[in-house]
Amino acid sequence: MLSNQPEDKDFLTWWKEDFGPALMETRKVIEPHIQQWRQIELAVNNALNEFLKEHRESIELWSLFAKIYPQLEPYIDSISSGLNDPDFEIANDVIELAHIFAAIDLQKDPSAASILDVISSEAFQNSLVDFYSSMSLDADRLPLIKEALDLHNSEKYAGSICLLYGQIEGVLTESFEKANYIIINQNKINPVKNDGSVNNESNLTGLVPKLKHAITRQDKLQSYYSKIKTYELVAGDPEETIPKTRNKILHGSDLEFNTEKRSAQLILWLYSTILQVRVLGI
Repeated sequence: MLSNQPEDKDFLTWWKEDFGPALMETRKVIEPHIQQWRQIELAVNNALNEFLKEHRESIELWSLFAKIYPQLEPYIDSISSGLNDPDFEIANDVIELAHIFAAIDLQKDPSAASILDVISSEAFQNSLVDFYSSMSLDADRLPLIKEALDLHNSEKYAGSICLLYGQIEGVLTESFEKANYIIINQNKINPVKNDGSVNNESNLTGLVPKLKHAITRQDKLQSYYSKIKTYELVAGDPEETIPKTRNKILHGSDLEFNTEKRSAQLILWLYSTILQVRVLGI
């Protein structure tokens, strides 16, 4: 006997008179919900099948990536360690994971892989060129940037370094002019104040005066201008800032500057500068 079967009825009578009708009534109540659940199940299955169909290539790619990642990991670790080098701190602003993957050479000893491989890679340099091309900066500067990259890749670092210093300042100067922070009048660079007035007596020659003036405009790049002005290319040495090293090189007092590291640092700074000046609406 079932727990809810009355003692005065046998099972068959109880089933016919009580339980069966109650079961039918219950089914009538839940039938619409059952249909709704079936429709939801069908919709979910259709959506899942559509997703798998649409993203099959991506899923297969990630599945393949999961298989080969253990082989890539030591290379990624070696390259990523450069992001913690204070001399390459600016790399964190511009180097993406895709750049690191593209620079990995599986024929190379993982311990020999470095951030320099990324900076010299075609993928990274193409992204720099493409980003510059997408902006309203002077197109005549682009061949010089490409030449600097070619010189770097050819290990002619003296040439690439001199060009890169000039292009960093050139991008900043052009951006300041477009943002109406300065007015270039023949051979003079006059600062424009917050109220729009021009100081015709002042001539902003050199990178540092331009940066100091840009800081007074109090835009979103204030801290970045200060960073360019004071960043130490050799951590802990205040004489190794971008403006000071540039002056020493161009005045001929530094004869040991032509290294891959310095050239790579300046490529990073050029890329970073191009990225940052977007804030000015360039």
